[in-house]
Amino acid sequence: MYQRTFRHATLWGLLWRSFFALMGVVFLTTNLILTFGQDHTPFIRTLSDSLLYFLVYKIVISLMKKQALSIRSVAKSNPKKWDELLKISGWTLLTAVVATSFSIFLLTITSFIPNAFKIIIPYIDQLTAEDDISLFYLFVIAVIAAPIVEEIVFRGYIMNKWIDKYSLKKGIVYSSLLFMFFHIQSFFIPQLLIGLLCALVYVKFNNLFYAIFTHSLYNFLVILPVFLVPDDGDVGVESLLTLSEELPTDYLVFSAIFIIGFLLILLLFSKLFRSTKNQSSPYVENLFQ
Repeated sequence: MYQRTFRHATLWGLLWRSFFALMGVVFLTTNLILTFGQDHTPFIRTLSDSLLYFLVYKIVISLMKKQALSIRSVAKSNPKKWDELLKISGWTLLTAVVATSFSIFLLTITSFIPNAFKIIIPYIDQLTAEDDISLFYLFVIAVIAAPIVEEIVFRGYIMNKWIDKYSLKKGIVYSSLLFMFFHIQSFFIPQLLIGLLCALVYVKFNNLFYAIFTHSLYNFLVILPVFLVPDDGDVGVESLLTLSEELPTDYLVFSAIFIIGFLLILLLFSKLFRSTKNQSSPYVENLFQ
């Protein structure tokens, strides 16, 4: 007999198990790098991050089984509709455009405030630097592993719990904020937007696959320039600092794109929020169908 609600699902158990999994993977990664050298770092990083995501996935599934929570009711394996996937793809494309233009918008705004500009530039330079991240790593982790496991954790487990414990809208917002803070390196706003979109898509269709599809497509669109544009080296702090003296026209264009896209996303999210009539979690909705 399955639990009729996600309300009493444990978050503490998920947290400490995931923490020990992380510590174990960090220990393994460190030893592999020391053994095989820095030349194999991209492969080792891909292997270790894939292992971490797999362990977190197993932790969530194990917890659900121990707590008599229906895995089928979280995921819902009903047939996928192409018109729904096409609609979701459009929403995701809009979100990706806004997310990728956000850093340029931020640079444009702060270029008029010299003190703020000098503070934020080093962080943007660090954010945009690719280091030794390989395209293989980006595809395996960002497009495949991360969307599957993170949607199971943040939407399938945490959001379902908080919807049943608090309310539908609070569950959506709280889980999206938590998702944002776990991706602090992305300047908050982009990850908050994709978190909200995945949450709203999951609630609207009661289908976790759609949330995974949204997350995966978004990550692919965001990293697509890395595949298409040759790497000419990092821009560097010095080059970025010249923007405060002479702002390129394309920065203004991308800033305008961000503003227009952001307003469209607000309208989209408002419409999706209004369409969420059910006050129960997707888990409850699926369990009693």
